[in-house]
Amino acid sequence: MRIVTLLLFAMSAWAADGQRIISTAPSITETLFAMGLGPRVVGDTIYCNFPEAAAKLPKIGTLLKPDPEAIVALRPDLVVVQKQPNNLPQQLDRLHIKYIVMDTSNLDMIYAGARAVGKVTGESAGAERLVDKMQSELQSLAALTSVLPKPTVAFIVGHTAGRLEGMVAGSSTSYFSDLLNAAGGVNVFSDVTAPYPKISLEQILSRDPDVILEMSGDTRPKQEEVLALWQTLPRLKAVAAKRVFAIPSAPIVVPGPRAPEAARLVARLLHPEIKLPEPPK
Repeated sequence: MRIVTLLLFAMSAWAADGQRIISTAPSITETLFAMGLGPRVVGDTIYCNFPEAAAKLPKIGTLLKPDPEAIVALRPDLVVVQKQPNNLPQQLDRLHIKYIVMDTSNLDMIYAGARAVGKVTGESAGAERLVDKMQSELQSLAALTSVLPKPTVAFIVGHTAGRLEGMVAGSSTSYFSDLLNAAGGVNVFSDVTAPYPKISLEQILSRDPDVILEMSGDTRPKQEEVLALWQTLPRLKAVAAKRVFAIPSAPIVVPGPRAPEAARLVARLLHPEIKLPEPPK
């Protein structure tokens, strides 16, 4: 009964498309704000903390477990849904809430998603400005690194706690591989088509990358734990050369407008010898 009442209230208050927007993922939230739609965003997830204004918005749960009642209570006329294996689109259909699905698996999808949202909300110009800015910065970085040797890189997204098992890597079709391309590296799993395949330690050993990048979390103890695990494998080129890097989640883990910043961070790890220009304001 409560959700029906909330739905009726929401339907009576809906405005034009995109006047009251809810985001269901940090990547979407950042994209909306970067497009100039921040003032229209009325809710997002508990993990949306950038920019600062996003952290202060009402929360609708998590990416994997959004709360339909919290969504309805915010009276949205548009929900931007990240493509995920959950049933939120079906729930929104039942509630007669308009939504658009945005795929952020790689940069091309991010650009397409921003343009689709821009079309629905009347902010196509903002979407094009964002896409142009991201592409320009990434192309400039790629031009700088194109003349340098290209190390082979394994980009590890995660693994079983305390063990080098259950590893997940970014493949050639992933956002992380896009970062590597701009940063002047070669993805050691470039022949894998699934965006985020599970990989074994044996695969790492056989491919023996020059560099290992691993998402470690933001705390120093967590980063040290990751590095200590890899030190048990001194036969790996990356370990022997001290080129295993535990990198914090922000901004790398959020596929969106901060991709150029993330790519520059990766480039500094792969090519410490080059001096990168300051990003445009």
